[in-house]
Amino acid sequence: MATAAQGWQPTESDAFTALVVMVPTMSEYFDSWKNSRFIAGDASDQRDFVAISRLADIQGIIGSLQVVYENVRSLVESVDADQAEAIEQGLADLKAFVADVYAKEQSGQRFSAEEADLLGAEAQNRATAITGQITQVAAQLNIPLAE
Repeated sequence: MATAAQGWQPTESDAFTALVVMVPTMSEYFDSWKNSRFIAGDASDQRDFVAISRLADIQGIIGSLQVVYENVRSLVESVDADQAEAIEQGLADLKAFVADVYAKEQSGQRFSAEEADLLGAEAQNRATAITGQITQVAAQLNIPLAE
């Protein structure tokens, strides 16, 4: 399996599909955070994210998506340089938003379930806008997105 993985070369379609599938999953991640011990406390029955906040994981996921985007950015620039910058900035802003919430949590601020829902909705709105931009560019480039 390792040999097959090393030989695999992702296509443009693979990269764009990964972005449009993964970027708009913020509400799922924030729901996981809301149901973790970091929000629900002792009432949580989750077995994951007990030692580290889901918010740390979300930052890593967004960072990985930024790497994927950087590898297709030149294609995006070939059809719309402003859109290329907007997508890059949108991902950076989304990561900074999550990092800010995480920093507050790490400094001792405790969030309620309602606050987690509001923060998750904000992250999801940002992610949905970015995904729309990526989808639009993929269409302009005639890059098929896997379903």
